Amino acid sequence: MTICGLNAFSSAHSASSAFIRGRLPWNPDKTAAGTLAFVVCGGVGGGALALWTRPAVTPMPPLAFALAAPLVAATLAALVETIPIRLDDNLSVPVTAGAVLWIASLMTAASVSGSRDGLAATLPWALGLNAVSAWLGYRAKTVSRSGATGGALVGSIIYAGAGGEAWTLLFVTFVVASITSRLGLKRKVLLGIAEERGGRRGAGNAIANCGVAAVAAIAAATTPYRSASLLAIVAALSAGGSDTVASEIGKAWGRSTFLVTTFRRVKPGTPGAMSLEGTAAGLVAAFALGATGVALGLAPASTMVAIVVGATAGALIESALSATLEGPGILNNDMLNFINTAVAAGVAIALA
Repeated sequence: MTICGLNAFSSAHSASSAFIRGRLPWNPDKTAAGTLAFVVCGGVGGGALALWTRPAVTPMPPLAFALAAPLVAATLAALVETIPIRLDDNLSVPVTAGAVLWIASLMTAASVSGSRDGLAATLPWALGLNAVSAWLGYRAKTVSRSGATGGALVGSIIYAGAGGEAWTLLFVTFVVASITSRLGLKRKVLLGIAEERGGRRGAGNAIANCGVAAVAAIAAATTPYRSASLLAIVAALSAGGSDTVASEIGKAWGRSTFLVTTFRRVKPGTPGAMSLEGTAAGLVAAFALGATGVALGLAPASTMVAIVVGATAGALIESALSATLEGPGILNNDMLNFINTAVAAGVAIALA
């Protein structure tokens, strides 16, 4: 019922069409006023529904959950609604809110209380390390200003929630993706398929490729399911990194590029296109990144197959969706990357 309440109040966003100022830089069709109205109305409405249904739930959720969880869900759902894609927000909004509330429902008073001291001790180090890393990445021209900010945010969450080992895997993944983005750059430029901004990653890239890992890091710190959450982090980062490797190697050296949906040959860089060279490189990267996660103690060696299979499943689903939905603008590359990592994490946990 809380999800329905959030979705119903999403109409408040359209009421802001009269506001001329405060348009969002990434989507001029949306305004800051409308997004704020969504958060306020959705949070209040969702909270009211949560309080109303709270006595009927066994065991009864804490009062803090009934008040805070709908507000967080409304905030993230409002942000998702501002993404400039043609996907029906009657689908994206409730799915986002439901996912947030599901994660929150896994939290227990004991697990949240037990994580406070560790988070308080780790957070300053996480913020400091990621601030320095973001600055160095910007100076090295591997990220844009928004990418540095977004990367620092998700990096801090991953470090604080899952520890330095998870952040190390994140860093390795970023380095691998940055290096492969520059391989064969001359050919990519000639074909017009090189990454935008000279290969610099923006905030959208950071959230799309690391958002699932950041959510899993929060779950690792605040729920009793730390082992599964750490496995999700390894699978998600392995999927994001291997997908970038497969895409960039395919663009640079792929000689036979085809669509996964029809197996018809297409030009390199076509949405949803795959190549034998890129696919092989992606599998190697998935195994290497998964092995790195295992070596760091984030996942047991017995989960290696699940990690690689999850990354492969995510890549195949992403390619299929890209071939059919990216061209019409229903999904964009960032949304596809997010779906890729989410599928990889889900498949890995299910198999393991």
